[in-house]
Amino acid sequence: MRREAGMSGCSSNREVQGCSTDAGRVCRVLEEPQLLQAAARLVCAYAPDPGVHPSAVPGLTLYRLEQPGYIARSAGEIMTTFIIAGRKSTAIGGRILEYGPGESLVCGIASPSEFRTLECSAAHPFLAVSVALDLSILMEYAGQMTGMPGPGAGVSEGVFVIRPDEDLALAFLALLRLLDRPELIAIRAPLLLRELHALLLDSACGPQLRALASAGSEGHAVLNAVNWLRTHFASSESIGELARRANMSSATFHRKFRQVTGFSPVQFRKRVRLFEARRQLIAREANVTTAAYAVGYESPAQFVRDYKGLFGAPPLKDVRRLSEGRREHEA
Repeated sequence: MRREAGMSGCSSNREVQGCSTDAGRVCRVLEEPQLLQAAARLVCAYAPDPGVHPSAVPGLTLYRLEQPGYIARSAGEIMTTFIIAGRKSTAIGGRILEYGPGESLVCGIASPSEFRTLECSAAHPFLAVSVALDLSILMEYAGQMTGMPGPGAGVSEGVFVIRPDEDLALAFLALLRLLDRPELIAIRAPLLLRELHALLLDSACGPQLRALASAGSEGHAVLNAVNWLRTHFASSESIGELARRANMSSATFHRKFRQVTGFSPVQFRKRVRLFEARRQLIAREANVTTAAYAVGYESPAQFVRDYKGLFGAPPLKDVRRLSEGRREHEA
């Protein structure tokens, strides 16, 4: 059953028709204001309260926020977002990216990031969707696309802001509209998600994404190193060994790694360790000392100093603050 938005800033009386992905179907082209209006109506309907809302469509998350400020600090994931209303900033390494309605952030590599809303209120909420991306699908399609980068393809940044073309914008809308037809989610969601991956590889950042996803490229070598560090964060293996596996000199590996992720390999590993320790502490899987050792620290005191430097408070105070904030939100 279709849900209607109850908020005047999000509701729409106009019925908007989007393109179907079924072969042979005729569709009416949407102008960007109409598309954003249709997307806003759906986000407000399925995210009636402020917050971050996982949806029934796998990998699709809805955002409705009414106050500018900090959203989240993340260890990173391969994903894309589509902004419907309001503005947002993403800090990654030494870069700050700002984007607004009709624009997308595309993370071709999972790098620690911080997200903030810049413009929103109860009357004009920040509305957006994010979609988790599947590296195996990106690699599969990158290998099939003509004009893909060869093994010698260079490295560029791994995170981009683009303005989606009509097909890509409609792909985001199609995922949202699937919420109105829950009986079709299991059947259509995998098809729509694959289409989104293909369109991203053919978007304004397509060449860079294909370079990251194409086996044999320098970008893919860095991506493999990132995935190894995220999985083996507690390992004491040297960065020089990672460079050797990537078939690069240490100096070249450091330069390429920072170019793609925004961090040096050592900084990246430290942040991944701290995010994992924070997760363990919040889940009450460990105390401060055991969490420090579990993620690869040899000194709990150094762990506490690094933790405070990243999250702004010592571990116990930070976890207590997060727990209190969660209880207040649930109340």
